[in-house]
Amino acid sequence: MALSLGPEVFVRQSCALQKRRDQQSMLRNIKCPTLILCGAQDQIAQPKRHEFMAEFIEPAELVVIGNAGHRPTLEQPEATIAALRAWLD
Repeated sequence: MALSLGPEVFVRQSCALQKRRDQQSMLRNIKCPTLILCGAQDQIAQPKRHEFMAEFIEPAELVVIGNAGHRPTLEQPEATIAALRAWLD
């Protein structure tokens, strides 16, 4: 997608992300069971960031999908579905 949209779009999106307001206080306000799911090889939002998010949400369960990057639903659909089913049970 980044290649097809070109470098200008990538730069604009990157700048927008850098200027985004911090949302930690919003995470602290979540008071319902929450699943945080990510790919172990995600280079965009690394698992450490997801661990950090899970610390702010009570109760939160973190699931890291192996052999997946930023899109575990596409890269490891079976593992993603299994994690969702386990969490919903």
